[in-house]
Amino acid sequence: MARILLIDDDDNWSLLVREELEALGHAVDWLEQARKGPDLLTRTRYDLVLLDNVMPEMTGIEFLEALREQGIEVPVVLLTGHSTSETAIQATRLHAFDYVIKPDDVQLLVAKLGPVIAKALETTQAAGGVEVRSEAPPPAAGLVLLGKSKAMVEVFKRIGQFADSADPVLILGETGTGKELVARAFHTNSRRKGKPFVALNCTAINEGTLESELFGHEPGAFTGADKLRKGKIEYAHGGTLFLDEIGDMPLNLQAKLLRVIEYQEVERLGSNEPIKVNVRLLSATHRDLEQMIKDGRFRQDLYFRLNRVTLRLPPLRERPDDLMELVGFFLARAAEAANRPHKTIAAAALERLRAHHWPGNIRELQGVVFRAFGVCRGPQILPEHLEFPADRALGTAPAGGEDAAGVGLRAAIDWAWATDQRPLWDTLHDLLERELLKAALTRLNGNQTEAADRLGMARGTVIKRMQKYGLK
Repeated sequence: MARILLIDDDDNWSLLVREELEALGHAVDWLEQARKGPDLLTRTRYDLVLLDNVMPEMTGIEFLEALREQGIEVPVVLLTGHSTSETAIQATRLHAFDYVIKPDDVQLLVAKLGPVIAKALETTQAAGGVEVRSEAPPPAAGLVLLGKSKAMVEVFKRIGQFADSADPVLILGETGTGKELVARAFHTNSRRKGKPFVALNCTAINEGTLESELFGHEPGAFTGADKLRKGKIEYAHGGTLFLDEIGDMPLNLQAKLLRVIEYQEVERLGSNEPIKVNVRLLSATHRDLEQMIKDGRFRQDLYFRLNRVTLRLPPLRERPDDLMELVGFFLARAAEAANRPHKTIAAAALERLRAHHWPGNIRELQGVVFRAFGVCRGPQILPEHLEFPADRALGTAPAGGEDAAGVGLRAAIDWAWATDQRPLWDTLHDLLERELLKAALTRLNGNQTEAADRLGMARGTVIKRMQKYGLK
């Protein structure tokens, strides 16, 4: 049962509510003035606060503001008999746990509060909560590379080996694995760290503008070029130029970039005068450049110059040992950004994170954790607070037999195609195999022999696939 603090200036109404709640086994304390609440909450632990909105001296909204300013985290249900959109929006913005319109009948109110109290108890339960903290620099230190897995330690060692080299580095990895963070780590650990680090995403800029962005232009070089402009390569002089998604660079610019690498000079658009530069080039892509060379979409000579040093970033699904540290770091960053207390994460929520395939990698994890922190109104992240972008893209297939199953499969194909998963066959094959295996093991309570029989696999194959996908 719950320990509840009721704050309402109506004596008779409050007495009736207390009696009804206590008859259900809850322990209820009562305050008739909201201004006394924050001090009491610093001394006494409650599972839930039931708060009237319209009161003298301090309103319910002002009470929520006071809790936020003092960093007091407790589920608060705002009760109001005069509902307005502004009040609902303000209460939600100030992290009220719920917003309930008072009915005239106290018993009806208590019935409405039943599910709310149960949910509040679930969020405040200490049992099953996992405190995840990152040993990395605090969020104020900015973006950092994290991980203690073998794969990430190899990445760190590779950065250390070639940070001071002038050789170009090609960073390979799926979308969201942190390729720019690696590029910045190369720069900040090199002798060039006091010079500019200039980043340019080749996908984010259209082909017509990309050439000017890279090489700059003279006045009158083209319509609208009314003054001289230095390009990114010139701005990076003495430092590092990072070209993200270089696989999307047009062929004509690839030839010009090759000249920059070979001769360390650049010509602005509209000029024939070469300008000497001293730039280290780092590039990154999620594409298969060797296949693009075969398809005639990427220059082989440029590829050989770019990959003098190659570093492959592992996807998040290949580094499950780093998940706890990453979750702790992002929770700390979310708490700092929102100016709210740190939260724990329920063991069940952590398991759901571990079971996810993470097609969007670290970037997706950051979004999921920040979103969960934002919607959570208690001290603990629960499974229901987690929302995965890939799940929304896949959708839910309606009931209806084989045709409905085809709808679901087509949704998976649409998702893989839209997010440019490569190689497409391997991605969808692994996704289907993993989900089939996970579903069979769940429905058969982890019995590997029965799962093998249902899937038409040898038990040894099931065990190998479980190891491949990190299933238990």
